[in-house]
Amino acid sequence: MKEKKYMYVIIEAIILSVIALLTFTVFNSEYLFKWVAHNWIFYLVLGVIALSMTILNKQFISAFMTVGIVIGIFVGNYVGRSIKLLNESKIVEGMKAEEVYRLRHHPGFEIWISIILLSIIIGIIMQIIITKKLETGKF
Repeated sequence: MKEKKYMYVIIEAIILSVIALLTFTVFNSEYLFKWVAHNWIFYLVLGVIALSMTILNKQFISAFMTVGIVIGIFVGNYVGRSIKLLNESKIVEGMKAEEVYRLRHHPGFEIWISIILLSIIIGIIMQIIITKKLETGKF
């Protein structure tokens, strides 16, 4: 069981490392990836939290959080860009500066964090369900 746990940690660490590498190289011109590259400590903390869940025997939470980090960064970047472009098309001459600023906001970070939180909640629910089924022997 201990070897299986370490295998999960290694696989998740590789996945998070590949995303970090892509962030610093290939996708560095994209808004959210550039933000992550600049705030790499935040990404590192997210990764450490995800990996520590496996060590604390919360494999489902860890796996779902890792998936949320990976999927969320892509969805947040590209959906956020689409929302920003749609909002920027609403800008007209004579608008107040704060309204123009609000319409130019890229919501990628908020989308990314929302996906991570949603995936953590799903992971917690799955962890509870699987743990209960294992305890009752109905799994």
